[in-house]
Amino acid sequence: MELRNINTFLHIAELHSFSRTARQLGYSQSAVSSQIAQLEAELGAPLFDRVGKTVRLTDAGQTFLGYARTLLATAQQAQAALQPARQISGSLRIALADSVCSTFLPGLLKRYHALCPQVELVLCTATADGMLQMLGTNQIDLAYTLDQPLLQPNLVLAADVPEPVCFIAPSAHPLAGQEAVTLEELPRQEFLLTERGMSYRDALDQCLAARGLAIHPYLELGSAALLCQMVEQGMGLSFLPEYIVRPALAAGRLARLNVPDCTVEMHRQLFYHRDKWLTPQMKAFIELVHQPAPGTASK
Repeated sequence: MELRNINTFLHIAELHSFSRTARQLGYSQSAVSSQIAQLEAELGAPLFDRVGKTVRLTDAGQTFLGYARTLLATAQQAQAALQPARQISGSLRIALADSVCSTFLPGLLKRYHALCPQVELVLCTATADGMLQMLGTNQIDLAYTLDQPLLQPNLVLAADVPEPVCFIAPSAHPLAGQEAVTLEELPRQEFLLTERGMSYRDALDQCLAARGLAIHPYLELGSAALLCQMVEQGMGLSFLPEYIVRPALAAGRLARLNVPDCTVEMHRQLFYHRDKWLTPQMKAFIELVHQPAPGTASK
């Protein structure tokens, strides 16, 4: 039983397409069909139902799927053990939340490139729903979200870090000196907020709506980092992840408002699809996410 054929089988099981598998692996479609036919002959059972343009695993194919993953993973581990010094190469496709991208990505990428200089990185920003869709269609290898905890059976959770979200104001703002700020005071202030649909903005709107309140910002923007800078310039208040504003708070350029009736915590989570093979380049990125950046303490 050839590992090449097993690898092709796993790609088809993930992509539900002989033609897409051929393009991704660099084979002709006839070569892919021949490999599966050879595998089916060796196993004595059909692995796929091919009705029209639809490709689905048969019961035998579903049973073989787990064994195929184990066989390929074992072969990859054996190869890695025999070639410990081989340089990691290939590509790594990651989708990230905007705030994760602007805050954590520069240092993380610098360390990753130093560790894996031959890996081609392909990055994009997306909403959590968009990332889940891309994981399901194998358009990305990893998703790095900032959202409510996402626990789904088709995902493997590689990292999970709770991240508080806070109200911020210019350090000279009148509310900055108050011991506590009520929810009722907030709608009377000028706000700059992230766009609706972003996780922590929606959580804020829901918190206010439960009290019959709403904030109508005079500016909505997708970039949390830019919003932080605009608040520093005295343009209004905002509601942002603490890790975005922490340096400005420490430097005294911003003040954190204490709003006891609105406590929001998101989770910074790193995922990959359960049917995705954990490649060396994925594993290296995951390990770096777990490591604190130089000069910082782990949370």
